[in-house]
Parts: sequence; C-alpha cells; structure tokens
Amino acid sequence: MAEVEIATEALSGALDSLATPELLSFSIAIIGPRRSGKTTLVRSLCHQTEHFGPKFLDSYFTGNEGSHEVTCHTYPSLPNVTLLDYPGYSTDDSPTVYLEGIKPENVHCLVMTVGEVISDADLQLLGALKHLGKPYCVVQTHIDLILHTEKRQQGKNYWRGQTLLGLRGKTEERLGGSGPQGAHIFLVACLEAQNYDFVEMVDYIERELLQWKRPVSHTADPQTQELASVFEVQCDQEGLSEFCSLLSIFIDNPPPVSAVVGITGTDKDGILCALCEPPLSGLIVRSLPGPGTPPMSVEQYLQNLQTEACDVYLIVGSGMDNSSRATLVEALVAAGKHCMLIGGDEERKHRQEAKGHMEGGKKSDRHGSDFPGLRVALEKGAPQLVRERLLHSIPSIIVQLVRRERRRLMMGIYDLCLDICAHSYQGELPEALSKLLSTLTSFRARYGLDDDSLTLISQVTGCSSEDLRTEIQCPLAQDPSAEQLLQMASQPLSLSELVWSYIPHWGGGEEAPTKLSHERTYRLLVEAVWGMAEDAERVLLHGCTNQKVAKERTAFCHWPCV
Repeated sequence: MAEVEIATEALSGALDSLATPELLSFSIAIIGPRRSGKTTLVRSLCHQTEHFGPKFLDSYFTGNEGSHEVTCHTYPSLPNVTLLDYPGYSTDDSPTVYLEGIKPENVHCLVMTVGEVISDADLQLLGALKHLGKPYCVVQTHIDLILHTEKRQQGKNYWRGQTLLGLRGKTEERLGGSGPQGAHIFLVACLEAQNYDFVEMVDYIERELLQWKRPVSHTADPQTQELASVFEVQCDQEGLSEFCSLLSIFIDNPPPVSAVVGITGTDKDGILCALCEPPLSGLIVRSLPGPGTPPMSVEQYLQNLQTEACDVYLIVGSGMDNSSRATLVEALVAAGKHCMLIGGDEERKHRQEAKGHMEGGKKSDRHGSDFPGLRVALEKGAPQLVRERLLHSIPSIIVQLVRRERRRLMMGIYDLCLDICAHSYQGELPEALSKLLSTLTSFRARYGLDDDSLTLISQVTGCSSEDLRTEIQCPLAQDPSAEQLLQMASQPLSLSELVWSYIPHWGGGEEAPTKLSHERTYRLLVEAVWGMAEDAERVLLHGCTNQKVAKERTAFCHWPCV
C-alpha cells in the first residue's frame, strides 16, 4: 500500500491551490423510525466500536434519542462520502413531510432502517421512496435480539440458519410491493458488525455510489472468515501474490484454527459431556438440534444440518427409522461431510457414568467403551479436517482477501485523484500522467497482476504465466500508454473551444492547455481498482486450482462412517 499513499506535505500544497470538486462528493441518508438503530448503524459503518458501559446501555435500552439534529460523518472507506444521520420519525408523522425535511434531491443513496416490527408508517415511507428514482435499501436491525428471542422460544428445535431464512421471508412478505427486491433487504445487528448481512449491505451501498453495475461476490460463513484471517497479515504486507505460497504451506501444515464437531440426534447430553470434559484440543463441540417430535423429513433435516457448516457430524440415536437414517448418512457423505452414528445404548450408559462422576466426585471407569478411541480419533483428525476445509474454501477465501485489498486501495482513490489533477492544473501534465501510470503499476503489484507476481504464482502453482495472463481482462491492468490515459482522463473541450478548433484563429491566439478531468480521473481509478480486483480473483483461482488437484488426494480424512 506504500506505493499508493501520498505524502501529507506534498498533498496539502496541491489541495490548497485546487478547490474540492463537488461532483465527486457523495452523501448517504440514513433514515428510519425512532429507536431503529440508525446512529448505531452509522457508528458501525464508521468503524467505531461501542463500549458497553452503563451510559451506553441506558441510552440503548431506554430509548434516549439524544440530539434530533442531522449529524454528518465521514465514511472512512470512501473519504469523499458523507453519512447523514437523520432524526427518526414516529408512527404519527407524515412520510411526505419527513421526506421534504430530508431533501432527497441532495443525496445520492438512502438507507432505511426498520426495527423488529415494520409499521404502516414504514410501508408508507417505502412507497414514497420508490418514486424518488434514487438507489435505496432496507436494513432490518436488532437481528441479534430477534434471534435471541427465537432461540428461547424454540428451545431444542432452534436452527440458526433456518430461523434467519424465516425472518427474511417474513420481512419480504411484510414489505410486499412497498419494498425493494429481496437482494436489497439486509438483516444486520449493528452491535455485531461483519455478522449476518452487514458485509453485503456495505458492498451494495458502495457499488451504487460508484455506479459499478457488475455483481459483487459475497463473503462466506464465519468458519471461512476464520481461515481467511490467517492469510491477511502477510497479504497486507506483500500483496495478494503471497497467497499461493502461503496456501502451499498451510495445505501441508494446516493453520491453527479449530475444527467443528456437531452432535445431533436424541439423547445426546451424555456424548456432549464425554467429549467436552476435558475439552478436546483443536476442536469445537457444538450441540445441534435433533429431528424433532414428530421427526422432520430427511430432506429438511439434512438441509438444517448443512446450514450449521460442521466438519464432522455425530448422529446419536437420531429418532429416525433405519431407512431414513441410512439415507441421511449417504446424503451427508455424498455432500463431502463426515458423519458417525453413535449407538443409543452406549450413549445412555456413559450419560449415567458422567452423572455418577459429577455426583460422586470420582473418576468414572470408561475402560471398554469406544469414547476414548473416539476422542483420540477426533483429536488426531482435527488438522486433516482443517486442511480439507481449507481446500474446499479456497474460492471464498480468495474473494475475501481480494475484497479486503480492494477496500484498502479505495480509501486512497479520492486523494490520489486530487493530487494527479492538481499537477495538470498547474501546467505539469507530464508529471500528472507519470503519477497516474505509477499508481496503476502499484495497483497491479498489490493485486498480483504484474510480471513479477505472475512469475511467482506460476512457480508455486505450476501454471504457466501465459495461462494466468489470459485471465486478465481489465484494460487498465494491461500497461496502457500515457497517450491512452490522457485520452481517457482529459478534460473534454467546451462548446466554444470545439467551435474555435474548426475556425482559423487569426492573430495567433494561444491554445488552451490540456487538463485532466476530476470526474474522468476518479472514474478511471475506480474502474482500475474494481476491474483489477475481478482479474485478481480469476488469476488466483486459476493458479490455486492446480494446487488443490495435486493435494486433495491426500487431504481427506480416512475415517470410516461408523
């Protein structure tokens, strides 16, 4: 990132002589009913961590509205974007009057928050937003509190993934024709940034502001995010070209993350006690709901199991008949999952042993049982499970790392644009073009698209540099010339200048010097950052496919499905 940073002293002098262009300033209006989490959402977007002290908790749960004036916040990811935190409205307020106070013609995007319950006033405001012609989205907040309530109500039948799907369906049904399409409805918990749909919401807002109409890849589950985090430090320092080298190392020596063992079925308390005391090293044991009473269908049960994204499933006396149980196991194995069937009689025996151990304070005698062997097998297989998940998650990890790098580069785009255009307005057009060329070169290096990076990726993955280069489609990633950049970023001629260019100018008048356009330069840099990000995803995925094919034969665990 050092290549694209601007010295503060050099930039300050350039900006003093150049007025900030209004056409590059964007604003986002955060609106919604009172106590719907607008301010907390703004703080999350500004990367501000809440401190759960008494003052904050009192204002959060008692509904202290604080100031009712609109507040402005600079969006850290895009310094030329302002977040406008508007006061909320009550159910008695008129949506028309509320919108007139916002003056939506002066904002570029609107984010409407709704609470746990969507009122008629919310629907009326959404109906008014549809006719503005502005991009907008609906954000339902307090999802963490809603899920907590659902978990208490559902008890042992609680499935987090299915509950989230149900909440989304209820929200879309309630909005009906008043709201946007399902892709523009996001479920977030403002106090738990990066969870639920927060990342997708941020990508949608930034994509609308930057007028990037191509689809944006979404992030994966928390387990994949944990795997991606082990690559972040090295890739932040050296660039994305280091990913393939790190992947080669981690495939042979899996990173220190935990594998997840899910225990489901009926009467599983004894299994949980036996596996958790003492805790397993390198493993997380998660209790999953059983099939219910009466038991749900195999298809529905399998869907629920896979939404939990465990590495191994232990099925204890599942409550299904033998045919359904066999179908369930076959489907899990076909989906690439590991599963074991645990007998109910043995489980009840060790539940009694665990109970006697807790009551009598004596070490229970577990000789002759399979539980010690099961614990040893799980602990020995944990690195292989992580290795297998790593290979399976390569595409998602690449998407997350590329998105992280894209956001890092976008933070400096606005200042770079002003600096480059300042040189051209001061009559230093060659210096401006040289700065623009060097910036694009640094982008290619950060994304791993330059010749040195492609050579490194080729050596590690076994793909030829020519094959990797065919994945590069962005024109700005293919070393454009200064003349091409000047044509794309130069200020267009005004009507008078265009007319005089066709009329002989007697008297030897001076020709107006060529200048770079702020808007065109900004759009060019945005196109470079986002276009190269798509190229980086394709190049890394192409290269890592060879690594996966070469390693996956020895990466799978060889446990039998018991």
